[in-house]
Amino acid sequence: MKKNIIVVLAAFVSTLAFAQTEYDAFKLTQTDLSGSARYMGMGGAFGALGGDATALKDNPAGLGVYRGSEIAGTLNTMIQNTGSVWSGMTSKEDMLKVNLNSFSYVLAMPSWSEKNSGLMSSNFSFTFNRLRNFNRKVSAASPGSDNSFTDFLAAFSKRYSEADLQENSTIKDPYENPDNAWLSVLGYQNYLINPQEGNTWSSILDEGETVAPSTYLFETGALSEYGFGWGGNFNNNLFIGANVNMQDLSYNLHSTIAEDFAKGGYFDLTSAMSQTGVGFNLKLGAIYLPTNNLRLGVSFHTPTFYSISEYTNVLNFKTSEINDSYLPLQGYSHDYKITGPLQAQASAAYLFGKKGLISVEYDYVNYPGMRLGLENGDTQYYKDENQNMPNVYKAGQTLKVGAEYKLSPSFALRAGYALMKSANQTDYAQGKSLKLNSANTNTEYFNQMDTRYLTFGAGYRAAGWFIDFAYAQKMLDEDMYPYQILRYQNNRITNIVTPAAVNTKNNNIVVTLGIKL
Repeated sequence: MKKNIIVVLAAFVSTLAFAQTEYDAFKLTQTDLSGSARYMGMGGAFGALGGDATALKDNPAGLGVYRGSEIAGTLNTMIQNTGSVWSGMTSKEDMLKVNLNSFSYVLAMPSWSEKNSGLMSSNFSFTFNRLRNFNRKVSAASPGSDNSFTDFLAAFSKRYSEADLQENSTIKDPYENPDNAWLSVLGYQNYLINPQEGNTWSSILDEGETVAPSTYLFETGALSEYGFGWGGNFNNNLFIGANVNMQDLSYNLHSTIAEDFAKGGYFDLTSAMSQTGVGFNLKLGAIYLPTNNLRLGVSFHTPTFYSISEYTNVLNFKTSEINDSYLPLQGYSHDYKITGPLQAQASAAYLFGKKGLISVEYDYVNYPGMRLGLENGDTQYYKDENQNMPNVYKAGQTLKVGAEYKLSPSFALRAGYALMKSANQTDYAQGKSLKLNSANTNTEYFNQMDTRYLTFGAGYRAAGWFIDFAYAQKMLDEDMYPYQILRYQNNRITNIVTPAAVNTKNNNIVVTLGIKL
């Protein structure tokens, strides 16, 4: 018999499944266009230029361009507007956030000799850069759907018998059974699915009954990078640099999925998840000047090797059937590893004397090469996810274009554009698959389309200080799936759940203040 009282989890169960997917690896390793106001005002096309400390995260050779020491910091005010359309119904969310985008200290060393050849100077740097801002609110609601979360629960629970999901002589709490998925226990104990013959399950809804679904996501956190760099100037036409970097990851998610049943009744499930971790990588780069006006740049970034700790919990579950839900009141914690994608960049810039410049940059990110693994280094547990990575993601490609024009020796205007092509495989439709004995209960996932940045800026340089301003608009379209129901259609497996079309616009107002030392 099902329980309708709250039961406390006695202890964590170390043998529960780790629930990371290809989508988790992508989400936690993807980066934004973020940096100083000059960098963002020119669309991030700084790989061949140097002379801006935040650009060292792209090409560390830019450190060799410096002729003097400086300290600089950047504040970013983000005004976010997120809208969704789901089966014709529109929802909107807004957010305001102020962050420290970057901080840098550059120590420029004097020339080592009077010679005009060889190593002319050697510079060092400490940099902090916010690589990605996770802060976002997303809501979506549909007036009606033929598919229900209860259908997903029924299909997801097909390996379990009724005895598996209830208290019995051997299992005092089904949440503590390492073979059980928490979603299946929730569905059964809270009267959303019914057992059928042969360990199959059915939704509590009648055949053909529709639902009005809604979902809400609240994301916070950031991916930040601390770097220690060296840059050298050889012959005043070749600059080489290297950065050793540590990345700090913090991501928090509160997610709610709810449905109102056409014939009466409802459910409302709220889950929480937090992920924290650190990662390390090495970046190498070079800038070459074949002429006084032309600059060429290349850089290479090793994969970032992350150690992640995750905590997941069910915060609330309400239904029209019972007053007290049967919930795990203690969450589940575990550790795992992500090997991020290898990256490479090529860039070029042309200087029109002292009046201005135009710059372009191409970035390549090997997302199919991402890997998941256990804390002990074992990757076999994630064998299916790792093998499937190229099916879900293709290489990320970004084109950046920027320009700067000096109205006077001290005052400059800037503009830029960046296009990040979608890394989602266009013919992949299966989506996010949780392991059957997973403790996670958040089932939503996003398929990203192209990301576009439109930027403008201005800057003033004095003898001992400088100030820069920029406006950067990020535009991202996504398909959000609240869960998946797989069917074999047209000779392929597809998710028949209708996604919500989500559009996110981040309007960033950026200010950088620097002091020449």
